[in-house]
Amino acid sequence: MQRISPDVYDREYFLSNTCEGADEFHAGKGLSQLKARQVSRLRPAPGLRVLDLGCGRGEVLLACARAGASVAGIDYSRAAVAISEETLAGVLGADVRQGDVTHLPWDDASFDAVLSGDVIEHLVPSDGAAMLREAHRVLRPGGRLLVHTAPNRLFLDITWPLARWPLIWAGHRETVDALEHWVTFSKEFHVAEQTLHGLRRSLRRAGFAAPRVWIDSAIVRDGSHHTTAGLRDSWFMRAGQRLAALRAVRLFAGNDLWAVARR
Repeated sequence: MQRISPDVYDREYFLSNTCEGADEFHAGKGLSQLKARQVSRLRPAPGLRVLDLGCGRGEVLLACARAGASVAGIDYSRAAVAISEETLAGVLGADVRQGDVTHLPWDDASFDAVLSGDVIEHLVPSDGAAMLREAHRVLRPGGRLLVHTAPNRLFLDITWPLARWPLIWAGHRETVDALEHWVTFSKEFHVAEQTLHGLRRSLRRAGFAAPRVWIDSAIVRDGSHHTTAGLRDSWFMRAGQRLAALRAVRLFAGNDLWAVARR
């Protein structure tokens, strides 16, 4: 398994829906529903220092800065750093660097909160483990790491091959085709999709003693993702949401994995 070249992540990648939240970003550097939830869970406030690992376009850092936090970001894509610098041009003291999340250029105990939003699935396992160790190192005692990753590998490997047929029979062939196209295309960028238990183990090995890891109960984001918008009001989605109240169902049917880990 090889690292993905940073040149793959060009300006077109970040300014298209290949990178989640592009539509909202183009509408005044706004946040997608998913990124707004990330900011809410980071709880930025005056006096806090926030680091975004794989900062992409920089809109999460901008939202944190507007809440009063001091912000820093790193991305190994030159295009991402350029876009983030444009996004944060009016933010005093914003610190955006091109670099490797496996070797962070900041001192120990530098940050109150660290975000890894939709990054670990793009990293080979050894690099993902190194990123989590580095996040632990740069957090201050009591500081929090927030991780989001999607899709859930168990959904792709087990649930989706079964669920696609009922969806087709229910008249959602267009949505099925769109989702399968996205899954196939995403394999160009995703080299280590996660499971709940695997992510928990990785966080513990990185030094986080008691990470909280969970799968969101909103099955495929309630149809809010551009590939599943056609399911938003379907009986299939409503039935899935009721079943998602069961933790065992979410383990295989949910797609958004979250973790909060304290140093």
